[in-house]
Amino acid sequence: MEKKTIARRKFLSRFLQTGALLPLAGAATLARGAATTTALPATGYTATDLPDRIILTITKDPATSATINWRTGSGVTSTFLEYATADAHPEFVKNATRIAAQSEPFKLDTLHVVYHRITLTGLHPSTLYTYRVGSDNGWSEWLQFQTAAATPRKTSFIYLGDAQVGIRPFWSRVIRKAYAQLPDAQVIIHAGDLVNRANNDDEWGQWFEAGGYIHGSIPSLVTPGNHEYTHEDGQPHLSLFWKQQFSLPGNGTGNEQLEGSVFYADIQGVRFISLNTMMMEEATSDSLIDTQKKWLEDTLAKNPNKWTVVTMHHPVFSTKKGRYNEKVRTHFKPIFDQYKVDIVLQGHDHAYGRGMQQIAPYGTAYVVSVSGSKMYEHEKMEWADIVAGHLQLYHLITIEDDTLAFHSHLATGALFDSFTLQKRRNKPNRFTEGKRK
Repeated sequence: MEKKTIARRKFLSRFLQTGALLPLAGAATLARGAATTTALPATGYTATDLPDRIILTITKDPATSATINWRTGSGVTSTFLEYATADAHPEFVKNATRIAAQSEPFKLDTLHVVYHRITLTGLHPSTLYTYRVGSDNGWSEWLQFQTAAATPRKTSFIYLGDAQVGIRPFWSRVIRKAYAQLPDAQVIIHAGDLVNRANNDDEWGQWFEAGGYIHGSIPSLVTPGNHEYTHEDGQPHLSLFWKQQFSLPGNGTGNEQLEGSVFYADIQGVRFISLNTMMMEEATSDSLIDTQKKWLEDTLAKNPNKWTVVTMHHPVFSTKKGRYNEKVRTHFKPIFDQYKVDIVLQGHDHAYGRGMQQIAPYGTAYVVSVSGSKMYEHEKMEWADIVAGHLQLYHLITIEDDTLAFHSHLATGALFDSFTLQKRRNKPNRFTEGKRK
């Protein structure tokens, strides 16, 4: 018995080092609260003269614009982006356009780096571009991205729930498998809790390493979760890294507390909307709630697109009793009902659940998911058509004409669940069950 106990302790010690089980102690507290407030030093992701953490972030109009963000060490204060229409001949470099980046030094405890960003405008729709970032101190490889079409057409995207824990060892396989199956996705949605500790540079380093060149090839639509917030003074504060790493559309509310988290992007006949549920559940004033609600109503009322996809962190419907988010449900769901939002993609509960048939007649499908290694218990819920747990998942969604096809896959690539939504004139969407494991 003693030998078995010692062996188990050694196994758990090794497993904890990967980050897989770290949050399970006191999980109930971590589930509702935000990340730890202490900024921890980086241990394995030192910035150098070479650009790293290169990422495309979604713009308001991905058909004609693209935003690229990256990082260098503190010694590089002047850096550039070079880009051209992609060509199979390496001579394309002769026609590359060079643009100086906007650079901003960043210091947090012992961390001293520089963040750089550029938004390219006036791009041609449906065009493959190649680019690199850097300076005489060193350049990145040439990366490629495709602009969206200017008019409605088949649109595919990837949706990932919380990465949060076990990012490098476990989450990396999920985002890579998703990309392998859908390399031409127009956008990747990250539904909050990208990391576990908001101001931990090492965890952000893991997140960027796990995605690698994928981050620099497909635009990311990131929305913050509770673990992107800290509470140093008892009030919620967005991660200090958030706005440095992600330059997101500036078409939100104009409120500083919601900037970089509440926005929309129109892609090929689909309006994608990001909402900040932390600033609903932990709003510092009623006016902050009203601001986000009014913006959402206006954004939906003026939506010219056939399809509407909403992403946010705290779910309207949860996968276990006692985890309801009353403010989110009270304030957002009536608006979703009124404007017939097609699908809401969420995280937070560290399990999988989706439903629509039990919550008719409004026709909105709700999905909750997790992509990292931190798992919570789940149970059968009255709203859900299916609830499952202890599975790392990714989701591939395709919208074409009047049909939305949703496919949920295990980290292994196997199909786990699927359904379709069919648009009907003056009627709720028709829901059809698909294949399921």
